[in-house]
Formats: sequence, C-alpha cells, structure tokens
Amino acid sequence: MASRQYFERFASPFEQRTICREHLGFYNAVIIGATYEFTNGFPVDSPRSFFQPLRRCIEQHPSLGVVIRDRHTDKAFYERVPSIDLENHITILDRPSLATDEDESLVIEKVLGSDLDRPFPHDIPHWRMVVLPLGPSKCFIAFSYSHMIGDGPTGTTFHYAFLTASQELLAADSSLKVVETSPTPLPAPFDTPERLPISWSFLLAPLIDSLLPTFITRLLGLQLAIYPIDTGTWTGSSVPSVPKVPHSKIKLREIAAPLLQQALRACRSHNSKFTGMFQQLVFRALSKSIPSLHVTNFVAQVSVNMRQAIGVTPDVMGNFVSGCYISSPRVDVSSSLTEEDWKAASTATRSLAESAAMLQDQPIGLLRYVSRMTEWTLWKLGQRRECSFEVSNVGTFDSSQVLSSNDQARARITRVAFAQPGHVLSTPIAFNLMSLKGGSLVYTATWQPGALGVPEDEEDALVNDICASIDTGFENLE
Repeated sequence: MASRQYFERFASPFEQRTICREHLGFYNAVIIGATYEFTNGFPVDSPRSFFQPLRRCIEQHPSLGVVIRDRHTDKAFYERVPSIDLENHITILDRPSLATDEDESLVIEKVLGSDLDRPFPHDIPHWRMVVLPLGPSKCFIAFSYSHMIGDGPTGTTFHYAFLTASQELLAADSSLKVVETSPTPLPAPFDTPERLPISWSFLLAPLIDSLLPTFITRLLGLQLAIYPIDTGTWTGSSVPSVPKVPHSKIKLREIAAPLLQQALRACRSHNSKFTGMFQQLVFRALSKSIPSLHVTNFVAQVSVNMRQAIGVTPDVMGNFVSGCYISSPRVDVSSSLTEEDWKAASTATRSLAESAAMLQDQPIGLLRYVSRMTEWTLWKLGQRRECSFEVSNVGTFDSSQVLSSNDQARARITRVAFAQPGHVLSTPIAFNLMSLKGGSLVYTATWQPGALGVPEDEEDALVNDICASIDTGFENLE
C-alpha cells in the first residue's frame, strides 16, 4: 500500500461523482479497444511481450499510476503508488476459432461486454489491458479503465502512446514487469470554479421554476431545466428503486469505410459535423422503433470534450468532459434524411461547438453545490431518467500521428472500438462511437436490462431494430 507521501490531490466534484458511482457498484469500466497487427514473430499470447510499451505509457501518463483513497466518503483523493507490477494489469485470453470477419466482430463484442461490469481492485491503479489473440501476430487490445481516472479520450491517448512505444525494439524481458510510476503531478481538475463559473440565474433558475408559475419564469428569461424533457419525452423505464447487480448488454455495429466516407461528404455538403448527423439518425431510428402514441419527442445527451476550451492538449489523460442536451420531435421516417433533418443536424452541430467553447454555466459545474454526493446519487433511485439516449463520440484515431507513410511499422492498428457500461442511473441507452482514419466506424449500443421500458426478452430485438435503422440511414445518405 502506498505511503501518504504520495498524496496527489483531492477529487473534484465531477471526479467525486464518478468515484461515488463506482463505489456503489453502478458503473465500472470504460473501454477503448484496437486491433493490432505486429510484425511476424511477435508473440501476442505472452504478457511479457507488452511490458516495454506499457512501461512507456506509464512513464508518460501519471493517471496510470494512481489509486483512489477514501472512496466511501465525500473527500476521496488520489494517491500515487510507488510502482506497478504489470502482470497484475494484463490478461491474455484464449485464441478463438474464427472463420470470418463477422465472427471476429462477435468475439470482440463478447470481450467488451464481459469486461464492462468487472470491478477494479482498490489497491492497484484502476486500469487493465485485456488481450484477445486473433492470429500469430494479431490481437485485439482492450484498454479497460475506471472513469475515476479518465474520460473517453483518455483511452484514445493510451493507444496513441502504446502504438508509438510499440515501434521500438520490444524486449521480452520479465525483469521489466515492475515499473516505477511517474512523479509528474496529476493534471489539475477540470471543473473548478475558476474554470467553470456559474451565474446566479443559472444556479437559481431550477429553484425559481419550482416556486413560480411557468409564464413568469419565461418572462424572466430563466432556463427552466438542465434536462429539457417533458411528459411526451421517451426516457425508457424509471431508474430501479433497488438496482440489481449491473449486467450491461452490448451490440457492436460497424460502418464500412466507403459508407463512412460517403457520410462525411454528405455532412460537409449540409454544413454538419458527424456527431450531429449521427444523433439525427438515432432520432429517426427511435421514432420508428418506439411506437407509443404518448411519445412525442426525444432528448439526446451528447458528451463534449472540453480540452481545447481550457487549453489542455489532446494527449492529456483525465476527466475533461461535459454534456450538451439536444431535443427532437418524433420525425418522419418514410424516406432518407430530409432537408429538415439536415437542418436539425446542422443546428445541433452549432450547439455542440458552442458548448465545447463555453465555460460559464456548464451543467457539470453545478456538481460543486452537491455537498453529499452519495446521498444525491442514491436519491436518483426510483426517479425518471434524464433523457432518451447518450451519444459519446471519441473521434477518429489517426495512425499518421504516430507513423509516416515511409515508416517500416513494427505495429499498426486496423480497427478501433469504444464501449462503456449501460447506465444504471441516467440514460436508457448509450451509443459509443469511434472510427479509424481511412477505415471503418465502429459503434456500440449499451444498456442495462430493464432500462428500455419493454419486457427484457424483447430488448435485444428492439436494439437490433434501432441499430438496423441507423445502418440503413448510412446507406441512404446523400
């Protein structure tokens, strides 16, 4: 156990939220995975093969060398351990028998799903690397880590560092298995009052809204709610009053490179970014698959990477994320994306850009006013969910940042994937996106059984139908 001399800092309110959620057993591993092809002779079924690149990652990123203490309190803090035994962080799975690329996708989906709800030991840093051998020198590497130490782009940063280190001459030396951690301090927390100021009107509007008639709050120009849901918004089932042990369900889908390039061209021609367009495809898919006449609209929660707004470089691990909420009425799905759909996608794109650049009155900044995070988290049990779905897009992995076209690469990445657990407390379903530059887009849909508002034995069919509509949407983009 580490000495108190390695105290790093106390957790910020947002970090405290992730710590509390994990301590209660509601959320475990974020996973960013990639399929690696190494030069011939690289033994992907030996943990020792990965010691040297992992050592480089740990030396560069202090977030990989910390544990969380006092997680059961509202004063949790980060503490650096003096060293890491890499054998405690690497799992090599048995090589599956594969016949087709489709079989490979199914086994990767199974690997992701089996690790999402697996807790992290408390006394070692909260990450692990799960290796699925796919051939003599080919494997899928799932970097699985706690949200307590980083957001989605943290996993992307890991793979950039790991791919870079893999270009070195790798030495399979068991003496390398113990790594001293980096003395570099953790990055400062993102959600401080200095970085995310909150205006009085933003802070008090929800309280005033509960005390004054709606027409008065509208005259005053106050924001009525952080989550723009109403009685017609589909939010799946309520959060269970007594949650079961989490058992995340997952569907993995892949959009081939030609369709992805077609989609990007369509986005450019309609003044939209990819996330805005994808979210519109989900609105359409839900409009088709959720037939209830009582459902009149849907609300998306879209994750926003705030690194650029606060001057943090993309290669820094940590939690630098906020959220933007975008609503849509039930839409007509009788044709491909209409001009109205594209207009909505363009409007959403502008909203996301504004949110990524705005530091004042970010919803996540309100967490500093929650004095008892555990009580506040448990209060959500039995409540209505806050929106219809989440879209989290960690972006495009660009290997050219590591390798030039003239490099004789010792390793290269041919496919990527992103998954997070199904949410116990918030959205009914999450769509997690990641693409490879010049390659395909892989997205996963994740949810908790019972969250979708239909009988559990109908959930797989419902999600398959939603994903099929999204995939058809890609095929029909113009």
